[in-house]
Amino acid sequence: MRSCLVVPLLLPLILAAGSDVTGEEANRKPNFVLIMADDLGIGDVGCYGNDTIRTPNIDRLASDGVRLTQHISAAPLCTPSRAAFMTGRYPLRSGLGSIGRAEVLLFLGGSGGLPPSETTFAKRLQQQGYNTGLVGKWHLGVNCEHRGDHCHHPNQHGFSYFYGLPFTLFNDCMPGEGTNHPGRPSGRTATNGRYSGSWTFHTGVCPCVRPPGTPPVAPGCTFLIKYLSNCCVPMTLETLPQRLLGEAQNFIRRNSNGPFLLFFSLVHVHTPLFNTPAFAGKSRHGRYGDNVEEMDWLIGQLTETVDSLGLANDTLMYFTSDHGGHVEDADSRVGQKGGWNSIYKGGKAMGGWEGGIRVPGIFRWPGRLAAGRVVDEPTSLMDLYPTLKYLAEDTQPDRHLDGHNLMPLLEGRVKRSEHEFMFHYCGIYLHAVRWHPPGSEFPHTQTCSTS
Repeated sequence: MRSCLVVPLLLPLILAAGSDVTGEEANRKPNFVLIMADDLGIGDVGCYGNDTIRTPNIDRLASDGVRLTQHISAAPLCTPSRAAFMTGRYPLRSGLGSIGRAEVLLFLGGSGGLPPSETTFAKRLQQQGYNTGLVGKWHLGVNCEHRGDHCHHPNQHGFSYFYGLPFTLFNDCMPGEGTNHPGRPSGRTATNGRYSGSWTFHTGVCPCVRPPGTPPVAPGCTFLIKYLSNCCVPMTLETLPQRLLGEAQNFIRRNSNGPFLLFFSLVHVHTPLFNTPAFAGKSRHGRYGDNVEEMDWLIGQLTETVDSLGLANDTLMYFTSDHGGHVEDADSRVGQKGGWNSIYKGGKAMGGWEGGIRVPGIFRWPGRLAAGRVVDEPTSLMDLYPTLKYLAEDTQPDRHLDGHNLMPLLEGRVKRSEHEFMFHYCGIYLHAVRWHPPGSEFPHTQTCSTS
């Protein structure tokens, strides 16, 4: 990768796998639009009980479809949660659990990421003739041994098109917002035995251009320590949301003949919070509320694109967050920067506490899913993988999955979730087990000792 600008990192590929699928056969398969917020609290959304932040577009998805009330992420942090979402398996199975202070991938100069041997739902759908695209945040690694090997890149994990941020949006990206850099080596992260949350970099693999005004230095990466958090120069944050939305809309238009999979991975509402003029000061909850309302607008625009192209009845739309809100994030200048997790204790990075792992879960598919249905059974982000496989008619053998096909629950054909036990980790440490015994109405949670 020559830079970490928000541009397409590789041109879309023409997939040979789709060449033997006729248009009539392809059109019988549904399209998928998956929308994931970043650090959104479940209590920030109107249809989950918030009556002071306006989220009419998300609420409309819920009223037109199915809302899950016990939707759970596999981890309270980005990298492990997203790995589980993409693979349908607990993050420990892919080596993306932490045994140190850093529990997420922090630097583009690091070598950790989703192993090339792992299988994502995008890779499976590619094999079924789907055009696959990721717009927005990845945060599952880029390179392994050297700059440009792209072994962890989205293009190597089933996405033929990628436009967005290889890692995440950090405070370093916005002047005056401080830094997310830990300030000292932060321990080993269990990403295939490599260091990825520390000051260990491969000499000569800097993915960023040298910032203007930076004096020449000896070869190596450490001089760019601040800029290895995705914040290459230039990256214009003021127009980032609109550019990501435009790319997502264009992907749908280009592939409207289907079948397609779009993963719209939002950079909202992770800090630094945007200060977009059209939304600044419009909410009742400061800049954080403004960002939630802007995020809702983006989702409304994307939904309108699907509907205006006549694709609504052929498209499953899904909305969630990667984990709970960052409840402690605040300062005297901006105020509250993190989300609200409703009645649930804890938040982002807080192990098995409910606030860190309880997330929205909304499905809309007119003509297939009944409008206004509410499902109170325990479900998981890991359930998306087997659900998409089922709908894409993928019957090929697969490795062990921890998720379950959601369609029987969503369609009301069954009343109980297939999850009997759900395990909740902080890094590699088991913090709690959720038990959903046969015949019970609600799941029970048993906290585990880690001593």
